[in-house]
Amino acid sequence: MRPPFRPFCLFALLVFTWQTAGTQSGAQIRRLELSLPTENREIFGPDQSRFYMYTNRNFEGRRSKPWQGGQFGYVRTPTRTSSGVLFTQFHEGIDIKPSKRDRSNNPLDPVRSIAAGKVVHVSRLAGASNYGRYIVVEHEWGYGKFYSLYAHLAAVSCQVGQPVRPGTAIGKMGYSGSGLDRTRAHLHLELNMMVSPKFEKWYRLHFTSPNRHGLYNGLNLVGLDIAGLYQAHQRDPSITIPKFMSSMEVYWKVLIANKGTPELLKLYPWLARNMADAVSNPSWEISLSSSGVPLAVAPSEKSVKSPTLSWVTYSPTLHSWNTRSRLSGSKDSATLTASGRRYVQQISGNF
Repeated sequence: MRPPFRPFCLFALLVFTWQTAGTQSGAQIRRLELSLPTENREIFGPDQSRFYMYTNRNFEGRRSKPWQGGQFGYVRTPTRTSSGVLFTQFHEGIDIKPSKRDRSNNPLDPVRSIAAGKVVHVSRLAGASNYGRYIVVEHEWGYGKFYSLYAHLAAVSCQVGQPVRPGTAIGKMGYSGSGLDRTRAHLHLELNMMVSPKFEKWYRLHFTSPNRHGLYNGLNLVGLDIAGLYQAHQRDPSITIPKFMSSMEVYWKVLIANKGTPELLKLYPWLARNMADAVSNPSWEISLSSSGVPLAVAPSEKSVKSPTLSWVTYSPTLHSWNTRSRLSGSKDSATLTASGRRYVQQISGNF
């Protein structure tokens, strides 16, 4: 049975009202007021190698230490293809070098909150995740909640529930977590959207190990290009995240059966498109970036029983290399992998 008319007209009205109040009057929108998390400010300088921590690479028998591996995006695991060398491993944040060390080569940099918010998660046990010791801070700028994450810490100096301002000290840079040593000590920084408020239920469906981090498990956070946002914010301090994300390219679209308002729209109403058409629509179409960032949700007249790929951008190489293995196929043909189906299930809340 299709959903009745009234709830979706009401939801469309609510979204329109929110967009009008938030984007036109500015009453609900707060300035980002971003600051850097450490004393290293070389992200704005001419030599990016002074900002990013390098990765150790062994490609085709040649060892190197490229600083580019510390950037955001597909910057790791080079693979030679017919189209040239392609980087197939996605890095969800940025790795920031220490600005100073002690005589034993330990980093001395304090780690600070990048914006006003509230500490919502502290993981003090170094072995509890690949992040090592990490902190999550929740930010509310007037268009849904976003989450900055600070990983590989040597020490934590904040508590869950603590309010913070830009520049509030919350920890100390270190090298906790898997695959790190003192030489490569750095701060791993992310700025994320939340994927699902039903994460715990979804997690139990697919994993047997305990979830030690609740909603703030890395699997439930999808990263934005924080370095790009810093650069955009420096050029235009009034920029909003929706405006910043408007330039992101859609890589794939997926249809999900209409079982009510998608969880994404409850978290981020501004993702809604064409809501005037949301009248007993049998499905929703979700647009996503190559890394899985949701970019839009729109009603669709197509009927589907299970998640169905509706569009993919053309790629001469394997889609799996460009989508964190969520799609298979190549060129203009693709299908959802098991990983892709799980992810769509998570972002839609249909499980």
